[in-house]
Amino acid sequence: MTVRVGDSAARDFVVSEADMRAFQALSGDMSRIHCDGAYAKSRGYEGVIVYGGIMLAELSHVLGMMVPGANGTSLVWTIKYRKPLYVGEAARLELTVTNVSPATGVVDAKFAIQSGDKRVASGTTQSIVPPEELAE
Repeated sequence: MTVRVGDSAARDFVVSEADMRAFQALSGDMSRIHCDGAYAKSRGYEGVIVYGGIMLAELSHVLGMMVPGANGTSLVWTIKYRKPLYVGEAARLELTVTNVSPATGVVDAKFAIQSGDKRVASGTTQSIVPPEELAE
């Protein structure tokens, strides 16, 4: 696979109650905002908020399986959570390559997670890819 500026990938996802329980078991994070609907509502939310780590797992899938792909290694991720994502709410992660350095093998990208018109999160990534897989 040759990686070029402008390459993009998208992944649609919905986080289920089972996903939330699996992440709780894996992470040990039982924060009330992610586990207790009554508490979340008392804080002004519609319900429990999806773990940011689950959204990062979706980003990991896009980076590792789509762009830059299976031969890339992540170096840096930045993310800004803007609005809550709720369990059962459809979301879409879109990633676009913004810079490619054939000399260093570094690929920069930007991404956003949307749920309808709502921007849930956005950020940037940097990966290193074997130089022979990069377009000049």
